[in-house]
Amino acid sequence: MNQRLSSVTTLLFDFDGVLADTESGRFMAYGEILAEYGFSLQERCELKNISGLTGDGILTKYFPELTREQVREIVRRRQALYMGNLAKYCPAYPGAVETVRDLKQRGYFLALTTANSTKAAETLLESLHARPCFDAVCGREICEDPIRKIKEYSLVPEHLNRTVAECAVIEDSPTGVLGAKRGGFFCIAFERFPHPDVTANADILLHDYNEFRALFDLAPLAL
Repeated sequence: MNQRLSSVTTLLFDFDGVLADTESGRFMAYGEILAEYGFSLQERCELKNISGLTGDGILTKYFPELTREQVREIVRRRQALYMGNLAKYCPAYPGAVETVRDLKQRGYFLALTTANSTKAAETLLESLHARPCFDAVCGREICEDPIRKIKEYSLVPEHLNRTVAECAVIEDSPTGVLGAKRGGFFCIAFERFPHPDVTANADILLHDYNEFRALFDLAPLAL
């Protein structure tokens, strides 16, 4: 086991891009809706460009001609489409659910730390049949800066009655990794889309769940 992880008792998992491939589903859903407005999402940006951005962040950045009302309506519609079709838009990464189950059996305290609302996060975990593995769910009410709309971990330790030193954060996006490091956390990052902020700031970079499992001396899976 990695020496730094030997003192960790609490693992803080992001959801999007860590447990489930929601970025592909989100890109697909926004593309379907924007086509009704006469826009092509694929012509304006790539999948890697939306990692870590909120829905209104994506739309205001790449579609500045949309009105505020249109942005709100598209975000609302995307959320409804996504939550109503989780099997299509929210598949678990290979090995993710098996790994959190194994970590739970090892005695780790597991918390979901996500920019989704807490209510939505509960539903997302249930869709993966992973909710029993998690001791706590911290949604955007705790994990998002409401002004800057970026990931924020400063409130998490007190909410969980944990210290920063006890925790390791598992992230994938630049904003998530930077948020973890601002809070002083040890950060493991899945490098889904290479980004200099992830590469430069994450303590450990991974590419799949067998690499993750090796950190905790868990047997590899047939991914």
